[in-house]
Amino acid sequence: MTVMPAPSSQHQWYLARDSQQYGPLSDPELAKFVELGHLQPTDLLWREGFPDWRPAQVVFPALAAGAAGAAGRKEASAPAGTKPVATTSIDAMRPGADAVDAGKRAAAAAGSDDDLEPRRRFFGGRLLKRLLLVAIILTGAWFAYVWRADLGKIVGALGTPSPTSVMAATDRNGIDVPPLRGFGPDAAQMDANLQATPLWRILKREFPEWYSERLKEIAALTQQSKDDSQIGQQMGRALVTLRRQQTDNALSASLPNLKRIASTFYDNIAELRKQSTEACFAFISQGEASPLIVALLQGSPHAARLQTQLVSVFEAAADGRKLPRVYPKPRKTDYETLATALTSLGWSQADMQLFSDERELARAAPDKICQLVHDWFAAQLGLTDADVQLRLLVDSLRPVVAG
Repeated sequence: MTVMPAPSSQHQWYLARDSQQYGPLSDPELAKFVELGHLQPTDLLWREGFPDWRPAQVVFPALAAGAAGAAGRKEASAPAGTKPVATTSIDAMRPGADAVDAGKRAAAAAGSDDDLEPRRRFFGGRLLKRLLLVAIILTGAWFAYVWRADLGKIVGALGTPSPTSVMAATDRNGIDVPPLRGFGPDAAQMDANLQATPLWRILKREFPEWYSERLKEIAALTQQSKDDSQIGQQMGRALVTLRRQQTDNALSASLPNLKRIASTFYDNIAELRKQSTEACFAFISQGEASPLIVALLQGSPHAARLQTQLVSVFEAAADGRKLPRVYPKPRKTDYETLATALTSLGWSQADMQLFSDERELARAAPDKICQLVHDWFAAQLGLTDADVQLRLLVDSLRPVVAG
């Protein structure tokens, strides 16, 4: 799906339902979607300027009233098995200052963000998708024809389940199993060993041809009497190649996936610095192509954390490949905000200049590079403005994924 950025005078809306994210939709597209009654009160909406996802009934308060009224009318007079059709006007449902205030009140009443997070990820079900498609067929045939190119972006996606976003929160079984060992001559046993880890499970599911080629490669290396250490080095290099090939897909993923890459990268730097400067620098400069990092992935207290970082990258790549997003570039004011945060972490003007000069940074001592990269992501992950954070993270993660 090709995602075209909306004109600067319009908002780009994203809709989340049943753990899936769809969009962007322009203001007129969303208005028409609402007019046809396809937007549900339990849907979540996000656009630039929102600090987080908001329930549709908070953005469009009339949705909640319309849903309650429809439910009452159905109880009183609707024949069994019928579904009320929303008739709320567009103007009455446009978001405004009242909706923002209502959102704050709703969030305060509902509790903390931690309490809401499970519901944000796991609301709705497959039946909701089917009912939506039926409603489109019955009530929106003419509109779907006239607006088919635009509406198809979201309707088509709503009819296609994607396991990736759910996996990000649920498929961590075997995260402690070292992913770069357990190779051997028996293909079936080797496949079983690899599938005991979340890294190789997502690789097999999302990149099946690549996975099959790696099984053949491992079998050939085994026949050459290569041991786990040597095969692990080869697989580490293959992972780096795949990661680089998937850079654009990974950076087109949803904001939660991008934040997961950044936070796991930061966690690894923080913990590897405690072990040694050599380990931290190897992780930053070579990643899983480094013999030292491969050795850690084959069995160490760092294996689970390193594997989590790799899984987060390939989850994002699978997500971005299915539903690519186009994000705005960082603004000058974004970097000014970041500079203020870095100053609070103890950065001097010399540090700022060093980090912005690629050649000078390459000559810096490994411990200095580890400290600067650690602080760079710590500052971004600590930003409270979600829009600023998003724009900066997309830009900062490119060398992380493509490096």
